[in-house]
Amino acid sequence: MSLRTARTLTAAYLGATLVALTWPGALPAARIRPLVLGLPFALFWAAAWILGTLVVLYLLDRVERRHRSEGNH
Repeated sequence: MSLRTARTLTAAYLGATLVALTWPGALPAARIRPLVLGLPFALFWAAAWILGTLVVLYLLDRVERRHRSEGNH
């Protein structure tokens, strides 16, 4: 994957996270039931997006490291 594509996909995911965790995007998740892993659904919704962000940023770091190491050779 190219560095530009990885950065574009990361920005798109972060934009989707912003929408999903603020007022209009969070309305479908704004409920207590069902419980997921013992958490109210709204809290699980936020935690899932935050964990997804962790994964996306880790993958972006891997792509950037690969491109940095290729440039040094």
